[in-house]
Amino acid sequence: MFVTKLISFEVGNALRHSPGYPLRSTEEVAASSEAWHVAGATRIVVVKDAVGAPGASAGSLSPLARHGSYAVIIALGIVCAVDMYVLSGLISPIRADLGLNDEAFGRITAFFTIGAILGGPVFGYFAGLLGRKPVLIGAVLFWSCVSALGATASGLAGLLLWRCLTGVGESAYQSLAPGWIGDLYDRRWRNLAFSLYMVKNKIGASLALAIGAWIAARYGWRAAMLLSGLPGVILAIVMLFTHEPAPGASDGVATAPRKISVREQLAILRIPAYTIHLAALACFFSGTATALIWSPTYLHRVFGMPNQDASSFLAAAMLSAIPLGLTVGYLVGRFLTHLPNGQTSALTLTTIMAAAFYASAFAADDIGHAKLLLVVAILWAGSTTGSLTALLVESVPAHLRSAAGTIGALVSSGLGNSVGPWLLGALSDRWGLERAIYVGAVSYALAGLIWLIASIRAMRCNSSRER
Repeated sequence: MFVTKLISFEVGNALRHSPGYPLRSTEEVAASSEAWHVAGATRIVVVKDAVGAPGASAGSLSPLARHGSYAVIIALGIVCAVDMYVLSGLISPIRADLGLNDEAFGRITAFFTIGAILGGPVFGYFAGLLGRKPVLIGAVLFWSCVSALGATASGLAGLLLWRCLTGVGESAYQSLAPGWIGDLYDRRWRNLAFSLYMVKNKIGASLALAIGAWIAARYGWRAAMLLSGLPGVILAIVMLFTHEPAPGASDGVATAPRKISVREQLAILRIPAYTIHLAALACFFSGTATALIWSPTYLHRVFGMPNQDASSFLAAAMLSAIPLGLTVGYLVGRFLTHLPNGQTSALTLTTIMAAAFYASAFAADDIGHAKLLLVVAILWAGSTTGSLTALLVESVPAHLRSAAGTIGALVSSGLGNSVGPWLLGALSDRWGLERAIYVGAVSYALAGLIWLIASIRAMRCNSSRER
């Protein structure tokens, strides 16, 4: 006996005849518990075994193995964030040592993103052939080594090279981790799982800012860069003993790994809900890469706050947002995921509020008000981050989750982490950081408006189906 669960996906005609979707009648699907069925061109039916039956959990993984696998992926994400943000707490000492301007740091961030854009498809291709686990192990070893080699840079060219290569390696995690987590937990727990997944950015960035700035103040910025590569090497060894879930296992649709054509992967760009969410993600991460990451430098230059103190303040502010993010992530997963516009409405509210408080913080005349408003802005921006990745993987069929993560990393992080920082750096050199910093608040506002459009669209689509 089977319990059926219907999940709606809007798919283009390119998916209609995809080899991954056997066209059958609903009765045939229910009788065989097959994974995916496309009815016409707009709906995919997922059939899930009854609770307790084989396939009801993440494949054959025991709870201990499943939670252990999740813990390792989160730890790997923290290391990934440390290596990504390590430069943020070192801008002032590197600027003083190498004589770089703000535009140069914007260019460094852009090169990091270019590396991620180049590496994502490559790692995605090899993950389809070899599986996600061996690709992640090789990638973490690679990016840890090249991140540490950033300590050898003697000028802008060296920093551009090593940061670009770090972006290449980290693209593997950004592309493959969302699908891995999505295959570990079902939809009821997925939002909470992704809330904790997004926490890894705050923890990693906090460690990079606080510890990096502390090490730089005592031993120089090169020591901070060098030590950033050590945790990744340790985790690569741990990954050897980590279990990888089968694609679609958490939804009871586990399939044997197979090579997915480029055409089939790109077809997900014809899913409106997915592409709209990508556009909002690009703006959201642009806000993170500017308003959040440049806040220590802003406090240092505008109010004269020591760089180490400014970095430690931001680290503490981000860590303070973790309990709220986990709580809201659980509540959203518990009460809003069944609504057609539940998650997008929550993202609309929190992101627009974050934009308003960031703008108010940057307009403050004294450092006390600026710091208070920054904390409130960070709390708003971090309260619903679990929905960012949950929507990314839930907008597409299960076996295309890795492709969704790859394209999502390319588009959202690619545009967000390159255009925003480059624009901020260019404007800062021309008109000053106190004006250029508003790029971040505007980016968050744009993200909120796009999610508002997505929310209205979801309501209209749901009304049309009910008729």
